[in-house]
Amino acid sequence: MKSLWYSIFHWLCARVYFERITLLHSERRPAAGPTLYIALHRNGAVDGFVYRQAIPRGVFLISTQLRRSFFARLFFSGIAVARKNDDEDRGQNAAALDQCRRLLADCGALVIFPEGTSSLGPAHLPFKSGAASIAVDALAQGVPLSVVPLGIHYERAWAFRSKVEVVVGEPLDTSFAHGLSDLGRLKEMKRRMNAALELVGVNFPSVETQENAERLAYAATLGTRHAYFDSLKVFERGVPGSLEESWRELEARLAARGVLQHQRVPLFPTGSLVGYALLLAVIGPVVVAGAALNVPPLLTGWLAARRFADERNVIALWRILVGIPVFLSWFPCMVIAAGLFLGWQWAVVYVVLTLAALKLHYRVKKLTVAVWNGMWYRDLTRLARTLHQSVLKTMSCP
Repeated sequence: MKSLWYSIFHWLCARVYFERITLLHSERRPAAGPTLYIALHRNGAVDGFVYRQAIPRGVFLISTQLRRSFFARLFFSGIAVARKNDDEDRGQNAAALDQCRRLLADCGALVIFPEGTSSLGPAHLPFKSGAASIAVDALAQGVPLSVVPLGIHYERAWAFRSKVEVVVGEPLDTSFAHGLSDLGRLKEMKRRMNAALELVGVNFPSVETQENAERLAYAATLGTRHAYFDSLKVFERGVPGSLEESWRELEARLAARGVLQHQRVPLFPTGSLVGYALLLAVIGPVVVAGAALNVPPLLTGWLAARRFADERNVIALWRILVGIPVFLSWFPCMVIAAGLFLGWQWAVVYVVLTLAALKLHYRVKKLTVAVWNGMWYRDLTRLARTLHQSVLKTMSCP
C-alpha cells in the first residue's frame, strides 16, 4: 500500500505542477534486472517526483531530512542516508548502503544523485564517489548490473505549469581491464559516470551564458519538434556572433517598451492576430474561472514559497508541499458543497473547469503574450521572426 500511495501521490504532484513531462530516449531504460540510475540533481526534492514518472520501479537514495517528520514521510520515500551537512548520525549509513546492495542483488532499480544536493546553477556540482562505490561492490558480487545516467531539464524549474524533460543516457560499460585494483576500479567507474552525466546534462561558464542559452533553447522549440534538451546542447557549444548581435538589437528595442515575454522570449502571432485573439477569448475565461475557483491552494502555495524558499531550486518544492495538500482538501470540499447546495451538475462544472484550467494554463499564457504584442508592437514582429529563423538556422548547423 505504501508503494501504491507514493506512486499515485508523486504522479499527482508532478502532473498538477508541470505542464508536460517528456522522456527522451526511453528505449535505453532496461526493462528488468538490477539497474543503478545515476541522476543529475537540479530542482530539489521535486526532481524525485519527476524522475519517478520516468523510472516507476526506481527506489531513491534520499537524505534523512526528507524522512524526519510524519508530514515529510507522506511526500518522500526511499532509502535514507545522512549527508555530510545533515544533523543525523551518519553511523546509520552503513545499514542504508547494505539495503542498496540487497536491492540491486534482488534485481531492483536504485536511483542515486551523485551530486548529493541540487542546484539550478550554470554547471553541475562535484560528483561524489558513493554511486561508483555501490556499482563496483555490486559488480564484484557478481550482480549483472546496468548503470544508466539520467538528466533533467526544466524550461522554468520554479514556474507553475512549466515543461520538463528527462533524458536517459546510454548505459555505461561495466567491464574492467584484467588485474585492475579495487581502487582503480572505483576511479574508473567514477570517471565513466562523470563522462556519462556530462552527456545528459549541460554546463555553462556563467549564469549569464546559461540564461541566454535557456532563452534561445526555448525559442528553438517554438513551432518545431526540437527537444529543449537538444537545443540546450547546441547552445552549450556557444552562440554564433550574428545571433548574439540580433538578440542584442531586439533587447535594446524591448528595453524601453512594455513588450511582454514568455520565459524571456517575446512572442508574436505567427498567423492571424484575429484568430489568436478569438482563441484567447474562448479559452482565457476558462483558465481565469478555474483559478478563481481554486484560489486557496494557489495562494497558499505561492505564499509558502515566498516565505520559506531561500533559493530558486526549492520554490517549486514549497509550492507543492503546501499547495497540493490544500488542493487535496479543497477539491473534494468544493465538489461536495457544489453538489449539495447548487446541484450535482455544478459539481461536474467545477471539476471540468479545474481540469481544463490546468490543461490550458500554459497555452493561455503564451497566447496572452502573443496577442498583446501583436496588438501593440506589430512593428517588432519582423525582427522577432528574423531572430527566430536565426535560432533555427543555428539548430540545423552541424
